[in-house]
Amino acid sequence: MACGVIYFILVIYYMYVQGKLMKQQKWAYFKSKLNLMELSIILLSWSALFMFINRSILGNWEIEYYQNHKDQFPSFYETAAADAILGYLIAFLVLLATVKMWHMLRLSPKLHLITATLQRAWTDISGSLLMIIIILLAYSIACNLVFGWKLYKYKTILSAGIAVLSLQLHRFNYDEILDYNSVLGGFIIVSCIILLSFVMINLFMAINRVAFKQERIHHKPSEEEEIVHLMFTKFFSLFGIRKKEEDKDQRHYPKQIGNNTSVSKK
Repeated sequence: MACGVIYFILVIYYMYVQGKLMKQQKWAYFKSKLNLMELSIILLSWSALFMFINRSILGNWEIEYYQNHKDQFPSFYETAAADAILGYLIAFLVLLATVKMWHMLRLSPKLHLITATLQRAWTDISGSLLMIIIILLAYSIACNLVFGWKLYKYKTILSAGIAVLSLQLHRFNYDEILDYNSVLGGFIIVSCIILLSFVMINLFMAINRVAFKQERIHHKPSEEEEIVHLMFTKFFSLFGIRKKEEDKDQRHYPKQIGNNTSVSKK
């Protein structure tokens, strides 16, 4: 309870900050992705609070109704629906908070290097993700056409796609597929695991590895990183702590020894 109160105090403070920014920037405020993320976090926080209150009221009312009418069957559908909506709101809120925390940790050189690597490789990553989606869709359609006539799990393309994703997580009923059609079932299972679990994931990791190598060579620290580094340097200097920094631009060239050199003396 105390954590929730502290959280909403911070939400109110950020509402004040975002309100000032909105007043200063006006329509330009909505052009910034960071501002939109902050606004979404605020809206989701208040929506989750209202849904939590709604769920508590509905739950107490239905429990009281059940205690007073034990001969009847009470319906907890509205409470369950409110609880499900609250769970979805909290999930999206945690997702946005994680993205915000990652953005705040960009001041760390290592984390900024990872972020810059993902930005450098985003074109190739988006292409590989598109290929993964196409392969998933192809296997979903194939499973729907082959097994949808008899197996309920593959009646629709969406349910077949969920089953294919479950195959990658190893939460899959192999027996029902092999019992229905051992040849096609075995081929689909083996080829899907090879394509998605080995080929595409290894391709995805290779793209990130190449981009990481390039980023380490051509990495440029952000302005915030340099400011934080300067602040830490000044802070440590107050206590007499000095850090030895290596000059990255200094290069050591091998000495060239010439056997047939002539020295002219004036």
